[in-house]
Amino acid sequence: MRRWLAVPLVFAIAAALVGPDTTHSRVTAQDKANQKFDPPIEETFMTADGLQLRGLFHKSTKDPATAPVVILLYPPGKDRDKERDMNTGDWVGLANRLSSEGYHVFRFDWRAHGKKGTDIKDTARFWDNPYTSQWNNRFISGGPPRKPIKNELYMKDVKDPMRYAPTLLLDLAAVRAHLDSKNDSGELNTSSIYLVGAESAATIGLAWMATEWLRPAFAPTPNQLIFPAPRYEYVPQRLNGGIITSAGEDISGAVWLSAHHPTNISEAAIKAWISRQAPKLRDNTHMMFMYAEKDFRGKRESEFFFNEVLVGRGNSRLGLNPLNDKYLHMVKGAGQLSGAALLGNDKMLKTESTIVEFLTAIQKERAKLTRKQRNFTAPWFIALNQFGF
Repeated sequence: MRRWLAVPLVFAIAAALVGPDTTHSRVTAQDKANQKFDPPIEETFMTADGLQLRGLFHKSTKDPATAPVVILLYPPGKDRDKERDMNTGDWVGLANRLSSEGYHVFRFDWRAHGKKGTDIKDTARFWDNPYTSQWNNRFISGGPPRKPIKNELYMKDVKDPMRYAPTLLLDLAAVRAHLDSKNDSGELNTSSIYLVGAESAATIGLAWMATEWLRPAFAPTPNQLIFPAPRYEYVPQRLNGGIITSAGEDISGAVWLSAHHPTNISEAAIKAWISRQAPKLRDNTHMMFMYAEKDFRGKRESEFFFNEVLVGRGNSRLGLNPLNDKYLHMVKGAGQLSGAALLGNDKMLKTESTIVEFLTAIQKERAKLTRKQRNFTAPWFIALNQFGF
């Protein structure tokens, strides 16, 4: 088993910094910088429970057929909250910076988010399936016995919309299926996938990583499927002979900006997801947690993920070495900024530069991984109850 940071990753740590510019001056400067980049390609893709989601694909400027891909995750919020979509914060600037450095970038709107809404393309699959129907019927308006059944997803007025968050794991599963289809057509290489997310997206991202370690990296052949399964349909699904190569091996690294967990998802549940896969996650997926120097919540929760979830202090009984505490990274000069607000002022805060240097150091070890055909024909469900939901 390869130990965490057996080959040290070297990246620049931001020097002492002064306070950030105002939001107005930062956005104006970034808008000018973004004018030299080609616009992203708008794409749609389906979830296993019948939703059509929308995303934007930023193509790498270098070796696109073999380039790795970065998935950007903004924190989900209230239904149709105009402050909660893939354009909130300077994700565009980060995407353009990454594409110029040789990464494809994919960003998307979670279900029930974004200005264009979310279409229910398969109403029967959405309202009546054993994996998400209990959440969909409880939190989404317009379902049975209403006639006609509403075909645009709209959340009910609930006190805590994050109670619907478990279903977002299916959105990430659909993103992975969509990227694997692009991999199979030679557009990119899903042998190396990175995540960059903000705030509560860290919890969703880590839960999804746990599901990927319980899923095969390649579509099972018919003789691997246990009767009567006609295809690979859900995670974790038993296979004849077990999983030979796990999809989790493709997730190379992650950066979390002001990571935190929603109040409705307990710390114990988060630890449980990772504890089953901790050695694999530690060895395979390098993670950095970034927070502003006066963001005390961001610091506290980043330390929770680093020390408690990933066992950062190590555990001799489990054979886990301590993690490199440099990957608990304080952004100096950022004051109380949180999440995506840490982006967009790279000249002062070096957030984008630090992210690029971190990912590039990892990618140097993975650059020789070749593209492999995945051959999945449809997105898969996640058995949410098996992950404590």
